[in-house]
Amino acid sequence: MNRSGAVIPRLVAGAAVTATLVLPVAPASAAGALVLSTPYPSVEAQPGSTVDFDLTVENPQPEAVGLVVSGLEDGWSATIRGGGFVIHEITAEPDAGASATLEVDVPPDAPAGEHHLTIEADGPDGARSAVDLVLVVAEHVDNGITLSADFPSLSGEPGGTFTYQLTVDNETPVEQTFTFDPSGPQGWTVSASPTAEARAQTVTIDAGGTSDINVTATAPATVDEGQYPIDVAVVGANGASGSVTLQAEIVGTPDLGLTTADERLDVSGAANHVQRVPMIVSNTGSAALESVKLAGTAPSDWDVSFEPQELDSILPGETAQVTAVVTPSADAVAGDYAMTVRASAGSLSSNVDLRYTVEGSRTLGVVAVGVIEAAYVALAAVFVRFGRR
Repeated sequence: MNRSGAVIPRLVAGAAVTATLVLPVAPASAAGALVLSTPYPSVEAQPGSTVDFDLTVENPQPEAVGLVVSGLEDGWSATIRGGGFVIHEITAEPDAGASATLEVDVPPDAPAGEHHLTIEADGPDGARSAVDLVLVVAEHVDNGITLSADFPSLSGEPGGTFTYQLTVDNETPVEQTFTFDPSGPQGWTVSASPTAEARAQTVTIDAGGTSDINVTATAPATVDEGQYPIDVAVVGANGASGSVTLQAEIVGTPDLGLTTADERLDVSGAANHVQRVPMIVSNTGSAALESVKLAGTAPSDWDVSFEPQELDSILPGETAQVTAVVTPSADAVAGDYAMTVRASAGSLSSNVDLRYTVEGSRTLGVVAVGVIEAAYVALAAVFVRFGRR
């Protein structure tokens, strides 16, 4: 066998082996460099809330990448958004990558505990990257939103307006726009708005920043005394929320009224004769009248008293009857006289001005008529006597 002929095949075989060993593998960048990531893959959420996951998709070369969510439980839903649109693909980019947001709606009846789902990015050349996400459903979640009041409890009268100033503290790492959701008892009017703009319905707060909002609650005029809750919630665009319960204490006020039973303001009677005048004391306020005293002002030597002289209490919306006992003086001549009846309870008072007509004596009337008749007869006699001359 020719030695040179044997060497040539060996060289060819060695070259082939060498070529096999040093032949570069097809670039793995397309299959291995696609990276899908989120900074917070495990979060807490409340039932009925919406959770946002920020997504970043990186690839050595710009190319369209499909995004798919899997593992959602019954009743759960997810939406991928980018640039204000609902998206299904995103153009992955090198360096900083491309951004999108995954919104997950947690159903109101979601049970407490961990719930798992997966978001996957699929490149056109078979590259794949996936992130497993965990939502821990809890009844109460500290989501970084704090709502506090300078004076959470105020007192006032029925029909009054209670004004509270609240501070919203956005302790999250992102700027958020918040809406307000105030509510009160039935019949109350409750509203909330930023302190800087009373007509605004939302407020935008920087990450780590605060903002003040005003809450006004107007009570019905007929509300009873007691304590009433005013609930205020703020909800961020990403579902984060905070709430506070304020308190409005209704402190009732009495309202004293006084009138005659028949609402007439004129009374008549004879001198030195007892006249009984029924009076009505009313309380049209929202708290009880306590220790209502009666008094009267009349001409000199007249006597004015009351039955009873004092009322212990009159409940809201109720009335009580008293009797003013008036006795003109014995020497009061016929005519009209002014007198005042007054009811008082603490700083409250109510007056009624009456016109009292003293009627003339019947005996005096008869005497007067007799005198007039006698004078008439005498005058007639004079005319008869001197008329003949």
